[in-house]
Amino acid sequence: MKSWLQKLHPERFEDLIAMNALYRPGPMDYIPNFVNRKLGTETIEYTLPEMEKYLQDTYGVTVYQEQVMLLSQELAGFTKGEADKLRKAMGKKQIDVLNSLKDKFMTGGHKNKHPEKTLDKIWKDWEKFAQYAFNKSHSTCYAWVSYQTAWLKCHYTPEFFASCLNNAKSMDDITKIIDDCKAHKIKVLSPDVNESTSQFSVNSDGNIRYALSAMKGFGANIVDAIVAERKSGGLFADIFDFVERMGTSVNRKSLEILVYSGAFDSFGVSRRRYTAQKGKDGPMFLDDLSRYGELFQNNTIDASTSLFGEVEELKPTRPDLPPEVPADDSLFFLQKEKEFVGRYLSSHPLDSYDFEFKTFVTHPLASIPDAVAEADAAKKGPVKITFAGIVTDVQSATDKNGKPYARAKLEDYSGIYEIALFSKDYENYLSYLKLHESLFVEAEIKERYFLRPEEKAAGKTVPYTVRLSGIKLLGNVTEEKVSDFSFDLSTSMLSPEFRANLVSVLKRHKGNIPLNIFLIDEKTGYRIRFFSKGYRVSVTSGLINDLKALGIVRCEPKLK
Repeated sequence: MKSWLQKLHPERFEDLIAMNALYRPGPMDYIPNFVNRKLGTETIEYTLPEMEKYLQDTYGVTVYQEQVMLLSQELAGFTKGEADKLRKAMGKKQIDVLNSLKDKFMTGGHKNKHPEKTLDKIWKDWEKFAQYAFNKSHSTCYAWVSYQTAWLKCHYTPEFFASCLNNAKSMDDITKIIDDCKAHKIKVLSPDVNESTSQFSVNSDGNIRYALSAMKGFGANIVDAIVAERKSGGLFADIFDFVERMGTSVNRKSLEILVYSGAFDSFGVSRRRYTAQKGKDGPMFLDDLSRYGELFQNNTIDASTSLFGEVEELKPTRPDLPPEVPADDSLFFLQKEKEFVGRYLSSHPLDSYDFEFKTFVTHPLASIPDAVAEADAAKKGPVKITFAGIVTDVQSATDKNGKPYARAKLEDYSGIYEIALFSKDYENYLSYLKLHESLFVEAEIKERYFLRPEEKAAGKTVPYTVRLSGIKLLGNVTEEKVSDFSFDLSTSMLSPEFRANLVSVLKRHKGNIPLNIFLIDEKTGYRIRFFSKGYRVSVTSGLINDLKALGIVRCEPKLK
């Protein structure tokens, strides 16, 4: 296999082997030199001319254990046994053995008329390098696997990701892979009783369908039963067909998991209707469904042993499907989805705040540690930042002095970040730390604590950290920070139909932010401003998208 690849890209494969060997502590310090020398932006140099013989293929950079062994023989007259002993001693950090071999290396190198200072430099480079050095044979195998993996990811991207998901060891691994899927514009769809299998799979549209077996609390025997029934009896027509055919194989708890995970969404019935109750204290539709499934299966069994066979009048009646009731409980169902699937798939609780994220947030949560490290390294501050997320965990406690404090985890699209409230921050912002609340946070990256003048004069420094300066409800940020909203209309766009559509959009996004409309006459170039007290809007990405769908190009919020 290696020879086949070398025929295609011999140089590329050799470089892949070298980069694989370099990418580990110690050797990775030489990666910039390797890359720059390959690209011709850095001169290829050899500490001694004799080293070119073994280092020319890696641009003068020592990459493999074999090179150390060969160079020790070339420069200092080591035998093959001594060279292998050197390799082992460096890899296992056997200090006593290394010290004895160094003396031999310096003596042998001196006999070959190499400068002592140069020999010492070479030895120190080897000590640093060889602690984690790779031999070329191992690196070749890893490079071949890397090439295969990259080829599969490039040419069979959905299948590659589905395989990765099937071999993930934890939910953190699954989350990272799904984020990578997003970056490659591949959708990971909710579980579906008509399409999902026990494993992650790729559908006909090239998207990945979530595995039934990956749902929490869902047994392998139930998964096998659903897949087997679907294979033998065809796709499930609707929810009643599902419970009739599955019977007691899927119990009440399993039905609930399937509802909340979105596995019944393709039946065209909203998750809300499954959990609707009969009256104030009546049973859920889910309970009626579960009971109906049991009755239907028992009736089928009884009919098979009855003298009269199936009697239509004795069959159990399908329960009535509750009507759709508008309710603002989408967050509840998303939280349930995350509980059973492990993450948000159908949508995200922060989707409705797309405008706020694009306009006011400077740092995704995952980027904050890097921003702190960068500010700490530069010692230039304070650096003002803003971030936002939904509260997923809150913990309150008291410190050793009896003072209360709180910690909360925020989650956005990029990851999770923890904030802590002490002293005045605890008093001012504790009320905001509620589970599932969406927050907007203003903060500064600066020194963890203050230094006295004499400490600063002495050159003392302290680590940088994130210090909060304000917390707001994410939903209120736009009204606080936007003074008005405006867009342009051209006279050529005006018509009764356009006016009706525009009025419909403005009414649909009614809010408290003043609206300015600028009418532009394309022939004369006149631009007239219209201001209406009757129309105020809620500025969101939805409003902007709806206006652009009408052909309106310029839509701009004015910040205070």
